[in-house]
Formats: sequence, structure tokens, C-alpha cells
Amino acid sequence: MGRYQEIFHSHSALQQRIKSSRELLEKVRKNVSEKSACKAPGVCIYAAGSLARYETGKVSDLDLFFVADRRKRKKGERSLSKLSEVKIFSDLIRLTDELQIQPFSGDGKFLKIHELQDIIEGTGSSDDDSENLFTTRLLLLLESKCIVGQKVYDNSIRKVLDMYFRDGRGRKEFRPLFLLNDILRYWRTLCLNYERTRSEQGKPWWKKNLNLKFPRKLTVFSTVLCIVALDMHTLEDFLKISSMTPLERLIFALDHMADSELEGSFLEVLNYYEDFLAAKSYEQLNQPDQVQLGEFSAKAQKLDDFFHSALASTKLNQELVRYVLI
Repeated sequence: MGRYQEIFHSHSALQQRIKSSRELLEKVRKNVSEKSACKAPGVCIYAAGSLARYETGKVSDLDLFFVADRRKRKKGERSLSKLSEVKIFSDLIRLTDELQIQPFSGDGKFLKIHELQDIIEGTGSSDDDSENLFTTRLLLLLESKCIVGQKVYDNSIRKVLDMYFRDGRGRKEFRPLFLLNDILRYWRTLCLNYERTRSEQGKPWWKKNLNLKFPRKLTVFSTVLCIVALDMHTLEDFLKISSMTPLERLIFALDHMADSELEGSFLEVLNYYEDFLAAKSYEQLNQPDQVQLGEFSAKAQKLDDFFHSALASTKLNQELVRYVLI
């Protein structure tokens, strides 16, 4: 076990949160597997968000995504009928009541089954954003846990990665810049969406702001750090980290780098991250005063500083780091 892994495993609060999150994930899997509509052939359902990151608390949402890839499907034909889709969504809406989980965000408007072919072929097109293909594709790679349909899920990850690594076959000097650029584009999209929605009614702007500064930043830049630290060349290189949570990816990269100068600040970042998750659980962020907001902003800045230090580490090939900037 590496040094950063040791520090992480000794953090009792985070380990307890991970344990309870895994238990909830298994409850969701068991409940969904008992619903016949959700086991339609050629379809996978995966969780993203706090459940997939093992960061659930008392008020966590259930963020689910759907990918279909039925064999022998004609081009343009849907894998499922509209009625079959409605049955799946109805079962899942009942699931949130049965497990006493927060209702789906947006009154369920984001519940949609995407064809894997569309997710891949739509990359870079106008549909990539308008049909939510981009988010579905990136979250599949960055933070997802399969709920049902494991074969379709595994195959979807491999096919999406095959698209990103297609120019690297047989090339030792290959760098996954296509993937890296899309991950950074996802981060910029998150920032842009925050600016667009910060004044909308519903979730307070400071919650959106801190979610951006803590979990979403970790999701993106832990993966970026992994790509650089492991000097990824092939699809198989990424598959090694595909099942890891963002925190696990960060730790995996840090242990690979073996830069002892980051150890002290790493424990501090873990403490601040848990402080944020605990505040969400106990609704401290519902009506925070300016002092509390200032404290959380300062803690979020420490995460920024840590990633800056990690990417500036002499243990990394700075020739690769430059691709993050240019």
C-alpha cells in the first residue's frame, strides 16, 4: 500500500462515508434488479454524482444515466420502444420513494435513454450538447457505477475509449489529447453552466458554486492528473482507473508520482473535503452566513492549490503537463 493510500485509509470520517455509500449502492442495485422493466436486454443504467463517488449523505440525490446498445439494431432504430422506456422510468421513480432518496432533479426531465451509437458518433456535433450526449459520455468515464446491465456498461466504456484512443494504435509516442481536451471541455462547460444558472430559482448559487469547487473539480482534475502521471498511451491504460472514484484516482496518481512533498497538504485537503460533504449532509449550506461561505471558499482554494502543486511536481513529465495548458 502506498503512502497516500495509507493516509486515505486512516481518514475515519471519509471511510465511514464510503462504507455507507457502498451499502446504499448495493440497495439500489438490488431494488433495480428486482424490477423487470429495468432489466431490458441491451440497456445499462449507471449512477453518477455523489453515489458513484461514494460521497452520499443525508440529502443526496440519485443521478442515473441510461445507455442502450441492442445488437442487430437497424441504423436509426431505437433499442427500446417508448412504452418500455416509460416503464423503466416509472419503476425508478418508485424506487426513490421506496429507499427514501431525494426525487430526480428537474422533475425527471433528464431521464432519457441514449443510444451508444449516438453517444459516439455525436461527439463534437451540435447534438453533443443539445441532446446531453456529452455529459452522458464524460460521466460514464469520469464518475460512474453500474446499477444494472454490466455487459452493456463495460462494452460502452470500451467503445467510447476506443474512439478517444483510435489514433494511438501501434504508436508508442501517442498521447490521448482528444480525451484530455474533452475532459477539459467538460470542466469549462460546468463553469459556463454555473454562470448561466447561478441566478435561477431552486438550488442557491452558493451550493452550485461549492459543488463546482469541490466534487466537480475533483472529478475532472483527478482524472487529468492520472492521465499525466501514468503517461497514458493506450485504452488499457485508462481501463486501469475506469472503475475508481475521483478520490481513488487522485490517490492512485499521487502514489505513482511518489512525491513526498505533497503529503502534508494532502491530509489537509482530505479534511476540508470531508468538511464540505458533512456540511451538505447536515444542511449547513442551506442558509450560510458570510463567515461560513468565506471559510468554505478558503478550503476550496486549498484544493486548487493542491492540484496546482501536483501538476507542477518535478515527479511529472512537464512535457505532458503542457498539454493541460495549451
